[in-house]
Amino acid sequence: MKKLWLLFLYLLPLCSWTQEKMYIDSEGNTTTKDKAKLYRVISEKDGRYHVKDFFLDGKLQMDAYATKKDFRSIEELIGKFSFYFEDGKIEIQGEEENGNLSYKVYDPKGRINTFYNKTGEDTYIETYNYADNAYVKGKKEFNVVYYQENAKVKKRIQFEEDLKKARIESFYEGEDNVLLKYYDERGKLIGSRYIKGNEAQAGIEVEYYHTPAQVKAITQWDAVGNIVEDKVYYRSGKLFSRRKEDKKNTTITFYDAKGKKMSELTYKYGEPYQGTAYSLDEEGLLEEKIVYKLGHIEQSIVYYKNGNIKQQTDYSIHHDIDKITYYNKDKTTKGELLFKEGACYSGYLYNDLEENDSYVLYKAGEFVALKQIDENNILRYYKEKQKDGQMKAEIYNEKGEKSYIYTITRTENANSDDENTVIDFKQYENGKEINKGSIKNKILQQGSIKLKNRWDESIEYYYKVKDKKIVMDYMINGKVLKTISLDANFSSFGDRYLNHIEEFFITEDNFDPYVMIPNYIFDTKNSTLIEH
Repeated sequence: MKKLWLLFLYLLPLCSWTQEKMYIDSEGNTTTKDKAKLYRVISEKDGRYHVKDFFLDGKLQMDAYATKKDFRSIEELIGKFSFYFEDGKIEIQGEEENGNLSYKVYDPKGRINTFYNKTGEDTYIETYNYADNAYVKGKKEFNVVYYQENAKVKKRIQFEEDLKKARIESFYEGEDNVLLKYYDERGKLIGSRYIKGNEAQAGIEVEYYHTPAQVKAITQWDAVGNIVEDKVYYRSGKLFSRRKEDKKNTTITFYDAKGKKMSELTYKYGEPYQGTAYSLDEEGLLEEKIVYKLGHIEQSIVYYKNGNIKQQTDYSIHHDIDKITYYNKDKTTKGELLFKEGACYSGYLYNDLEENDSYVLYKAGEFVALKQIDENNILRYYKEKQKDGQMKAEIYNEKGEKSYIYTITRTENANSDDENTVIDFKQYENGKEINKGSIKNKILQQGSIKLKNRWDESIEYYYKVKDKKIVMDYMINGKVLKTISLDANFSSFGDRYLNHIEEFFITEDNFDPYVMIPNYIFDTKNSTLIEH
């Protein structure tokens, strides 16, 4: 009897919590097991709910308390709470106490993403944006943290690893007033500048190298927005260039890595006028040399990171580009591109030989071939003019899989000064042909094609020719939202109706070819590289 009584006392606290289990989606809505992302176990006692969410493999995703089962936000939790990533790392951790709320949000790398604190009616938020989450691959930038008080940004710090070392602090006063403070890699304040009513005042601005953060340039400004002095430094800390202003002249003096003077550049009317200018890349290596004569560029030289010449651009007496000579990293000549009246005429135009051999090829002033390789060294786009005048092209995705093969044929139009442009294409997916057809003057004439919206991957457009109509399905997440059609004999309505059928226009550009071409994208006939 005594053992039964002890067993009853042991089970009593467990029985006082009632439990239920349910399956939920990623938004916390109840669903069926086959559609679930998580499952939830709720224990209730005296109107207080202990809620635990688990990944389907049984790993804990959330451990929290609430006063109601159907809570929808952190603000409805009570006491301590924790959220976890699938690998077990903390995602959110915080506590509510007497109506006050405080929590931290972490990213998958374990770095703080957000700190939130609410005491009474006052809120304080720190929001961290990390440079490795930036959209531009390979671009080096500072991390940024914003400090908000009651929904107003009061302070911003741009930093790399340590908030106490090299950094830029911005203090916001009112709507348009900002005080900027600059610190070196030791954490020492080296300059500041005040911006009042969107107008910068006298002061000092600093530019930095990244990874590791280090001062690159220090610029001193006067009260009317003129540069008083500008100094640029090598990674070694030695002076690279110094810009001095006086009442008559602006002069920049350049020095090599040993401190020896390399050249001078003088300005006239605010523009480079006479001499030689040098520039450093974001790593502090010599990047470019430009020779000016009487206000015009005479020659420019771009360098590899190993210090050898990558390309040399020479200008004509008419100040147009005359020739670009390309070099390999071992100093041997790669090739030449000749210009005529400022346009590409004959030879290879390379994107960036530091990265790969992507090029555009010109002959007698016309595009004849193009090859584009991405940053992962995968061929993405190849285009070549055939002997019969057709352009044949191939487009590949980021995995190197074929997306399109097509030919472009141009013929005279008897009824117009414009050419007829016909694109015969085949479309592929996962190595298999999925669509084919023909497009004439931007309108699908036969077959079918599926195109993605380049800004929103969930949106697609499916075009097909059927029963003397051109049909376009507007699709979101694979489902048809709306369908519109165009009479295949639309040309009988006259040219003035063309502005009303733009939804049916398909050009080569809609195939989304990967193109990272330099600035010179026109040939001597002023033709563009891709039909838009």
